[in-house]
Amino acid sequence: MSVIEFKNVTKHFKIYKNKNYSLKEKFLTTVLKRDKLQVTIIDVLKDASFKIEKGETVGIIGENGTGKSTSLKLISNILKPNAGEIIVNGKISSLLEIGVGFQPDLSGRENVYMYGSILGLSKSEIDNRYDEIVEFAELSNFMDTPVKNYSSGMYMRLAFSVAVSVDPDILLVDEVLAVGDANFQKKCLDRIQSFKEQGKTIVFVSHDMSIVNKICDRVIFIKKGGFVIEDTPERMIGLYMKLLSAAGEAKEEINKKIENNEIDEVVKLGEGENFDLHEAKEFSNGNREGNRKLEITKVYFSEKSGLARNTFRTGENIKVNLEYIKNEFVQDAILYFELVTEEGLKLSYHDCGQDGILLTNIKNTNIITFEIKDNLFLHSKYYFSVGLKNSDGTEIYDYRNKHYYFVIEKGDIKEEGKIRLKCEWMV
Repeated sequence: MSVIEFKNVTKHFKIYKNKNYSLKEKFLTTVLKRDKLQVTIIDVLKDASFKIEKGETVGIIGENGTGKSTSLKLISNILKPNAGEIIVNGKISSLLEIGVGFQPDLSGRENVYMYGSILGLSKSEIDNRYDEIVEFAELSNFMDTPVKNYSSGMYMRLAFSVAVSVDPDILLVDEVLAVGDANFQKKCLDRIQSFKEQGKTIVFVSHDMSIVNKICDRVIFIKKGGFVIEDTPERMIGLYMKLLSAAGEAKEEINKKIENNEIDEVVKLGEGENFDLHEAKEFSNGNREGNRKLEITKVYFSEKSGLARNTFRTGENIKVNLEYIKNEFVQDAILYFELVTEEGLKLSYHDCGQDGILLTNIKNTNIITFEIKDNLFLHSKYYFSVGLKNSDGTEIYDYRNKHYYFVIEKGDIKEEGKIRLKCEWMV
């Protein structure tokens, strides 16, 4: 049964140039004979039709400005379409923007009651769920503090906690997991996974392709100009990555096929685009040890947005995305990694324990991400070794030695070696 249906929906926005916002501006424009008002129409959705079935988790992906968030606002009835019809059957809870509905001068406690009532909860229902909301948000010491003093991460945690306490039929999530530390992101994903197991319908917008690939049953891809295509997560993510990495005639070909509604041909373009570009083929069939109680199944590098890359510039952040599965119960785990040069020189060892992180409550399938901040590597190829071990280091679960790699592009400044030094000169 369809719970969300778009029937030939068109949505556009008007961009104004030389618009007069006051009587004074209007008078001066008339007297001085300035340029007249110009209006540009930007199509966000163009004659879009799709259905989302009950219990599905559907991702919406696309470049910035292509209408992903607009689609969620149309589903929520925040925006109205310019043409077409949108049918929604079920109670909606929306996480569209961090802290929307919060009043800055009110305390966290007061905002829970106000935001909860906006989402349709009665006072008695909020009373019964209040402790659970606060516990999930991890903000027990700040609930009597005005939310204007909260960080963006605290805002998001409280908003997410209230929204998922509503027990909706349909949950709309728009990129809110981009804020918050790794532990809270994991809690959010676990809660979304719990909703999924309960048969709730979830519509999920994100630039993090690893999460989209993990939790979504189907993906809707929106291209600039309002064109919509849908298929499996693997094919749509592949198409998205191919479109972003393409240039010149190759990109024009993809765009033309989408605009001409050559769906089968377009979907085929997304096949074969995966995260294996990060595997060091010369080592990936060997150099592995461990008892496999926990098993690393996927590693890839990306931008912060989630777009997979294995070529970076000196000074950029390198996001590492890792998936591992549980084959046997373990109490805890430490993720560790090493960076090795082409010549075999180990540049660095680091583990999550050094940053105060211990992996516990390990599920059948797990995702963890972290960023190597402001990398100082110079132009070269670097191998990435990664492993999981127990907290005291006596047991290795899985270790993949030099199975992955990334490349640092050549920069404009002439430097030699492997590491850029930061010097402060006093002359």
